[in-house]
Amino acid sequence: MRYLTPALALGALFVGAPAMANHLNNLETPYASRGACESAIAQFAAEDAPSLLERFPNFFSRRGDVSSFLTRAFSCDYDPVEQAWFITDRRLEILTSDWFLRKP
Repeated sequence: MRYLTPALALGALFVGAPAMANHLNNLETPYASRGACESAIAQFAAEDAPSLLERFPNFFSRRGDVSSFLTRAFSCDYDPVEQAWFITDRRLEILTSDWFLRKP
């Protein structure tokens, strides 16, 4: 990761969307509770992590790096209009954050 600029990181991870397909395919899925939403995110992360680790070795050196990124990049937010919880895509925010830029 330290070898690539943040712009390249952004491009690579946005182009690499198929590696995060579970998360992205479920952004519009309503969940009845925060627990159900977070459980889905955890399941998606477990399924998506191996492909992210394989496809982006410049960003992630171990599975823990991928898990940490996915935990920050996808969160659950309540929509009072829909009265449901939804997965929120925060990749751009995380990829431009101090946390990501300081990773070794």
